[in-house]
Order: sequence, then C-alpha cells, then structure tokens
Amino acid sequence: MAEAEAAATAENEAAPVLIQVRAQMLLIATVRLVLAAAGFSAAIARGTTPGVAAGLFALGAVILLVAVLGGRGSDVWARLEKAQPLSPEARIESRGRSVVRAAYPSTIGLTVLIVLSLAINPALAAVLAGILAGIGGVAAGFALQLEVWERRRRMRIYAEPGGGKRVYQAAR
Repeated sequence: MAEAEAAATAENEAAPVLIQVRAQMLLIATVRLVLAAAGFSAAIARGTTPGVAAGLFALGAVILLVAVLGGRGSDVWARLEKAQPLSPEARIESRGRSVVRAAYPSTIGLTVLIVLSLAINPALAAVLAGILAGIGGVAAGFALQLEVWERRRRMRIYAEPGGGKRVYQAAR
C-alpha cells in the first residue's frame, strides 16, 4: 500500500503543472488595468491636473503599444498550431497562483515605481500608469484573440508557467 501511494505521489510530481493561457491573460489584464486606474487617480490626487494626467497616461500607453507592435516577430500562433495534446496526468495551476506568477516582475515592478513616483513626481506616475494600462490592454487583446482562436478549433490552450515553452491543447 505504501508503495502504491509513493508511486502515485511520484507520478503527480512528474506530471507537468500548466496554466490555462486565456484565463491567465484575462486575470492579469484586469489586475493591470485596475492598478493603472489607481495610479492615474493617485497622480491626480497628488496634484497633476486631470488634463495633463490624461495626456501623460495616454503617452505611456502609446509608448508601450509602439514597443510591443514594433517587436512583432512573434511566432505565437504558429506555436499554438503545433500544441501537443494535454496529458491526463497534467495538473492545472490555480488561477490565483497563475495571476501572481504573471504579475512578476512587470506588474509588480511598475506598481512599485508608480507608488515611488507619486512621492517624487506625480506626472511621472501618470506616465507609468499609462504603461501599465498598455500592458494590461495587450494582455486583454491577446486573450480575446485567443478566445476566437480556441472557439474555432474547439479547444483550450495550456502552457508551462513562466513563458510557456511547451504548449498543450485539450478539447473544450
């Protein structure tokens, strides 16, 4: 009996732990957009006029979008087409842990910078909040594109946490 339990435990430890990609993207997008709105509001509360704060926020978002779109050589969709079937032994990481993992380092780092800049230069906080909103928007946009992609193929996409080197698919 002890041998069977040890074998089952070893099997579970060897089974890959995966994230559901679309769910993670939607969750981290929500967190980023809420934190960006809080940073924008705090910049105004700390003395940046609403018009200037809005302009700086938009500038930050545009800077991020230009950087993302400029580096657009990604082969994400080709990788998804080659997704391996999901193993029955695979374990799906909890959504809470998944979103915390996605928040490190970019979301957490930008949020810390926003908080620090509120004390030094609230206008800078508005720009940083815009950058955070930009990465939230990119995550939301990818999640929506992935939803369409998954629906057409009647599948869900899973990946290894932390960059998703290996991608898996399962029927919806």
